[in-house]
Amino acid sequence: MMTICTFNTRTLASEATIEDLMVQARKIRCDVIGLTETRRHRPLNATFDTGEELFGTCDSRGVGGVGVLVNTNLAMNIDSFELLTTRIGRLRLRRCGSMPALTVFVAYAPTSSYDEDEIEAFYMDLEKFYREDHTFYKVIVGDFNAKIGPRRTPEELHIGTHGLQWNEQGERLSEFIMTTRTIHGNSQFQKPTSLRWTWESPGGEYHNEIDHIIVNRRYCLTDVGVVPKFYTGSDHRLLRARFFFSRKGEKAAKYKKRSPKPTINWDLFTTLAGFWEDTVVDNIDEEYERLIQHLRDSAKKAEGLRTTKRRLSHETLELIRQRGAARAAGNYQLTSELARRCREAIKEDLKERRAAVLAEAAEAGRSIRNTRRDFANRKTKMTALRRPDGTITSSRRVMEKVIYDFYSDLFDSHVHLPPCHLREDEYVIPSVLPSEVRHAIKSVKNRTAPGPDRIRPEHLKNLPTALVNTLARLFTRYLSECKVPSQWKTSRTVLLYKKGDPQDIGNYRPICLLSVVYKLFTRVILNRIERTLDEGQPCEQAGFRKGFSTIDHIHTVTRLIEVSREYKMPLCLTFIDLKKAFDTVETEAVLEALGNQGVPTQYIRIFRELYSNFTTRISPFYDDITIDVRRGVRQGDTVSPKLFTATLEDVMRRLEWDNMGVRVDGRLLHHLRFADDIVLITPSISQAERMLADFDDACGKIGLQLNLTKTMFMRNGWVPDAPFSLNGTTISECSSYVYLGREVNMMNDLAPELGRRKRAAWGAYKSIEDVVKKTKNIRLRAHLFNTTVLPALTYASETWALRKQDENAVSVIERSIERVMLGMTRLTQVRAGIRSSTLRQQSKIRDAAVYAKSSKIRWAGHVMRLNDHRWTRAVSDWTPRNVKRTTGRPPTRWSDFFTKSFKERYDALRVSRTNRTHLTTLARERDKWKDCWRPLGLPDDQRESSIFRESQNVWILSSLFLNLTGLSSPQPVVTTLCCALVILAICPCGYQCNQGIGTKFESRRSNRKEEGDKRSQVHTYCSPLCYSFSSRKNNINMMIAVSDRRLVYWRPMYVLNCIPIRSAKDKESRRIKEDKKCAGLSSRVVWQDLQDFIEECGNEDPK
Repeated sequence: MMTICTFNTRTLASEATIEDLMVQARKIRCDVIGLTETRRHRPLNATFDTGEELFGTCDSRGVGGVGVLVNTNLAMNIDSFELLTTRIGRLRLRRCGSMPALTVFVAYAPTSSYDEDEIEAFYMDLEKFYREDHTFYKVIVGDFNAKIGPRRTPEELHIGTHGLQWNEQGERLSEFIMTTRTIHGNSQFQKPTSLRWTWESPGGEYHNEIDHIIVNRRYCLTDVGVVPKFYTGSDHRLLRARFFFSRKGEKAAKYKKRSPKPTINWDLFTTLAGFWEDTVVDNIDEEYERLIQHLRDSAKKAEGLRTTKRRLSHETLELIRQRGAARAAGNYQLTSELARRCREAIKEDLKERRAAVLAEAAEAGRSIRNTRRDFANRKTKMTALRRPDGTITSSRRVMEKVIYDFYSDLFDSHVHLPPCHLREDEYVIPSVLPSEVRHAIKSVKNRTAPGPDRIRPEHLKNLPTALVNTLARLFTRYLSECKVPSQWKTSRTVLLYKKGDPQDIGNYRPICLLSVVYKLFTRVILNRIERTLDEGQPCEQAGFRKGFSTIDHIHTVTRLIEVSREYKMPLCLTFIDLKKAFDTVETEAVLEALGNQGVPTQYIRIFRELYSNFTTRISPFYDDITIDVRRGVRQGDTVSPKLFTATLEDVMRRLEWDNMGVRVDGRLLHHLRFADDIVLITPSISQAERMLADFDDACGKIGLQLNLTKTMFMRNGWVPDAPFSLNGTTISECSSYVYLGREVNMMNDLAPELGRRKRAAWGAYKSIEDVVKKTKNIRLRAHLFNTTVLPALTYASETWALRKQDENAVSVIERSIERVMLGMTRLTQVRAGIRSSTLRQQSKIRDAAVYAKSSKIRWAGHVMRLNDHRWTRAVSDWTPRNVKRTTGRPPTRWSDFFTKSFKERYDALRVSRTNRTHLTTLARERDKWKDCWRPLGLPDDQRESSIFRESQNVWILSSLFLNLTGLSSPQPVVTTLCCALVILAICPCGYQCNQGIGTKFESRRSNRKEEGDKRSQVHTYCSPLCYSFSSRKNNINMMIAVSDRRLVYWRPMYVLNCIPIRSAKDKESRRIKEDKKCAGLSSRVVWQDLQDFIEECGNEDPK
């Protein structure tokens, strides 16, 4: 308990008045008395025999002045007393024992007879000094010559409900209290009128409450009241406040209000960390602690202050000040207007500041997601939790109890497994090399949360060579002795909200924040045993494996649905959801699975040591909750996913499913798994029910449980309806299911998935919207779209059947986002007559439909080159045997896109059906597969064996043109062709492109729509390089288009056949003979001229 008082002495200029003050002060209980109107001509700093200390200040005129009297029990806590102005003083008390650090401001405000400017200057100075002081507890006492009455509106929360009356000075004081977010102490407590007033007029006719006590922490204030017996002849009465300061509350609030994170000069850190002397210590814990302490000390010395920019502009701060002044002046209309302007200005400032920070990060190539997280100045905490009985509590103590009970039960072992027997092998673990440590350090991600030792990944990435060698030596010792530091046996756990009801503790994911050095150690072990673990995994497991992704299983499932629908085969898919799989698997089951997959025994022993006697601390608010962990793999450890998949594989090996599943090319496919996401594939519900029961029984033996509320099945129309249950619980049937991020259904309808892609694309755009609207860099804006929105829009497009309507739907979504990027609506675009192609030229973004096709082409080539017998390759070109497809056109297949494209290409090249190569054969060689998707006639300077040689075709075209036109000089022809080639280099005519030189020529020469369509079709199929020629001598107007190994030429009203350049076959000659004359020249003459020039220049250098 502490008491702080304020008293207007009227004067302390004489020794008599000082003596009178001391006598009265010793009669009452008071620790600090703030003194106002001392009227001294000289400063006073006196220490009395009894231990009290008295400070007094003044000005040269002897007017006003403030001071303070400190009791004996706090005299040793005094840090300083300063005269800030002639009317404001500051007393600072140091922390001592249970007494916290404290700052007391003593103020003496001008009376109403002073000018308004002087009064305003006083309050501005007081606010300035108050904000500059960073003490946790602050108290302002003094004579303010202001009257504050009871609270008038609900918004005046800084004023209590008790008081006498208001005046103009009281309005100004109320504004100061509201601005500084403090509390008016006088009005918080109900007192009779006789114990409330602090000033009495001569004759005792009038009484006012003009002395006040203001605090910044309401909870520490217990009482405020006058002390009538304290009397020194002044017309004021002493006002006393009682405080109860809690160190616990101070610690909690300081934890909540943290200072900006310091920056570290990493070059300096590396230099300081290099002064490390590596010595061997017998005790492992002491040796490890010595290393960590050296890293902490080096980081501490390399720290620097981080400059934080102001979030609000000076103009907004000025508006806030004007709002306060208008309120104090009683101009409520102006106050309302300024309040509205302040809200808008603050909102705009925050928006502009956020956009500027994100744009700066984008231009610098930094993560926008991390920058947005750093910009946020608050974090969301859980506000309420549901008890096991269903009731909801918001009490933090009760919530901590709920968390403790839930995770104590979750991390406790429920299945008794005997310690697994470790076989004895002759494998000797080699020493850890510094290169292994350096390689493991490179794989550690930056900006990850540190463990209990507060060491971050950035510390490890800036280690000098000496410390890397020390870590290699320590890791070797830990492996050889099978003993690790005790500091690794504890961790911090944070609860991350996933989705669902936020009041359900089960909807939070516990992430274990381990020591970064510990994770570095397990990364070194993982690099050694990863190949062994991957070789033990079948092709059904695609989770956390190199060369595998979610697209593998999505492709397999969608192809199964596609084939079963086409051939009317029964198919039942059961999607299994495991309840807290990573946290509930038994440790002994993990160790046994590692032994069964051939992991050396010494590594298994070190894992047993790491997982024994492990505890974790959860801090949802301020207090730590310590929980023993007896099972589960730690979410946050790099080796945990591999440990879990190895354990799950050990379970699957015990299941007898050899005769179950769907037969694909002679093999039975009965399940797929991506980590803990498992789908059972069966032809009937009865078979799925049996497999689910077997799997549930096997999982129960290692601690895993099925979440039957989220486990669902889906069947097509050829599977008869039957009951599906497990242990008396009915398994729900669904018409569609989101599997690995893609919504699948038995009709293989892409429309619902495109709806999800649309929402995902808009959500991705919202994350970059501030940057897109802020930056003027077109390339940066397009890059952000291509790397953020486009992947969200086309996720799993590799598995799409991609019909024409699907392409249009994707393009519509992209164009709608594109218009928003450019600040345009569909209505304004239509009214302005702007084509979408024009907008695309402005935005510079990639076409989503083309991007989806490219992804599908790239994925198909990858799949066809697979040779590891995975199901992705098996189902890609799977045709069921002994099953006859019904008549009629089948639904669009995944491979129809490739079949149609190759048919168009072969038809354009006029390749006979016997000479056509199947796409699966072409895809086996990467270069040939890429060449197949190049635009026809597009030159490739990097490929020596290119069919199209630009210079040679220029020679042939020049010769052909001279013969057809009868010109004697080749100069104009060469000039024309060179110009055409320059145009080609700028704008090549691509695959299925209806723009280019040829199209422009056709639009000039023909007004007939059907003929234009016909020529465009030829142009689309051949994708040639087009050259147009005109000769008045022979009245020739024709276009010559060069394609791969062929010349295609036509005149405005007639399309001729394709003429091969290299192969002069009789059937081609006979076919051309039958053609009509072109511009007065017979086709025979054209063909003969071409043949003659081929023979003449065939062996010559085209140059």
